[in-house]
Amino acid sequence: MQKKALVVDSDFFFVEFLSELLEKRGYQVTKAYDGKEGIEKLEGFTVDILFADLVLPKVDGKQLFRFIREKYNSSLFPMVALSGIMIENLGSLDEIEADYFIAKGPADKLTIKLNDFLTEMESQPFSPPAEKKVLTTGNVYPRRDAVELVKSLQFHQAVIACAAVGIIIVDNDTRIINANPAALEIVGRSSAEVINCTVSELFDNRSRTKLVARLELVMQQKNLEKISFLTTFHSQVMNTIISPIRLADSAIGWVIVVESVSQDNRGTRIE
Repeated sequence: MQKKALVVDSDFFFVEFLSELLEKRGYQVTKAYDGKEGIEKLEGFTVDILFADLVLPKVDGKQLFRFIREKYNSSLFPMVALSGIMIENLGSLDEIEADYFIAKGPADKLTIKLNDFLTEMESQPFSPPAEKKVLTTGNVYPRRDAVELVKSLQFHQAVIACAAVGIIIVDNDTRIINANPAALEIVGRSSAEVINCTVSELFDNRSRTKLVARLELVMQQKNLEKISFLTTFHSQVMNTIISPIRLADSAIGWVIVVESVSQDNRGTRIE
């Protein structure tokens, strides 16, 4: 039976490079260009190996690996983090739930490294390695600009994660691409149950109509920065505040904040 691989990377040319290498080895390759699309490709699709970058739009690589680990019991197939900032993440490998880590390098050297890696993987049954280490194409050293980028990303992720209010990030198709621990506690679901589901699924029937109307309203009215309404989660009344995410004057999604009504809620509320 032909083996199947999923490749997730925002770099079109790298996706083509890796796909060609895998196809020459007999793999059927499915391609995705952001983490959310990678999750969608996994629905109803069995893979034998997954390659994903760490820096991805919408759902990043770290989130993607964690999601797969929780939802699909990824011990059934190897997950490979293949990234240009792998060396800069050496101190946090234990937080990245991939099985293997490969640093991107020159195409010719990377081709040799990947073929050697795949030959070894294909020669024996998959078993997660006991030690997490990075495979490189030579002497690779951390780059200062990349280190600063990683630190910046980690800082912003930490801010969202430790926020006392629930924060839900929603893509323009109304599917959830991130939810912090406070939001997961409020809705009573795990990250694997929430990521890539439509945000309306988190709300009861009565609140769902309000939610959809307000998502449309803040998207259409450029001068409306936020709007709120009351809803109930597990018998607790909460205030839900919706704000559009705008990039280059275009709305590309929403941020939804869910907080106790006892807090200072100053958004524009329409009941």
